[in-house]
Amino acid sequence: MKNVLVTGATSGIGLNYVKKNLNKDYNFFLIGRNFTDLKNYIKNKKIKSKIKFINFDFKKKIGLFNFNKIPKLDYIVLSAGIAKYNLIKDFNENIFDEVININLIQTSKFVGFLVKKNKINEYASIVVISSISGCKMAFKLNYAYSISKAGLKAMVETLACELASKYIRVNSVAPGMVETPLNKKLSNDDYFTKIDKTKYLLGKRYAKVKEISDVINFLLSKNSSFITGQTIIVDGGFTLTK
Repeated sequence: MKNVLVTGATSGIGLNYVKKNLNKDYNFFLIGRNFTDLKNYIKNKKIKSKIKFINFDFKKKIGLFNFNKIPKLDYIVLSAGIAKYNLIKDFNENIFDEVININLIQTSKFVGFLVKKNKINEYASIVVISSISGCKMAFKLNYAYSISKAGLKAMVETLACELASKYIRVNSVAPGMVETPLNKKLSNDDYFTKIDKTKYLLGKRYAKVKEISDVINFLLSKNSSFITGQTIIVDGGFTLTK
């Protein structure tokens, strides 16, 4: 049985990944702030017995996290993150600090502690949720967000080099716009309504959350056994139109 840890497990991509894989032979260690949705979703007591819910806010110091709560891991999905948009001409230091801290610094520290405390098995696989904003293109309002996601790309590449001796693979998924609750809120913003769905070549739509989970599963599995340090863009061809 595989031990799987997911950050950001209570919403968006992280939540969908968990729901999609509940029936697999996994022990889940889920980190988030509000598990109400997930607990209501899971009716099967046998499945509930495989899940450890760990309430932790990434705004806190990572050193306060009790790493004794988790065993050595086989799969890690790092999807904790926030998006708060702010034009550079209206630069807000608090927004900048919060986005950089949660998306990049806290995620990087978390992995650092996992490695230091020997919580990752040999031949394990790590997948980080990034964005096309950090590796392929830029949008207005995305100053802090793009910097944070670009930093994750560098983190993935560095980890892939450092952990290769233990055959631990590290990759990231970089979606375009995805149909998550967060992006549904953003789509009401005048700027985001101008990100034309017709520029998404495959279906003229945003990605479904399931489509991102499918790529995560591929990168975690042995089907991608010779892939490491890579960022896989999942944007329906959107970046080809820019």
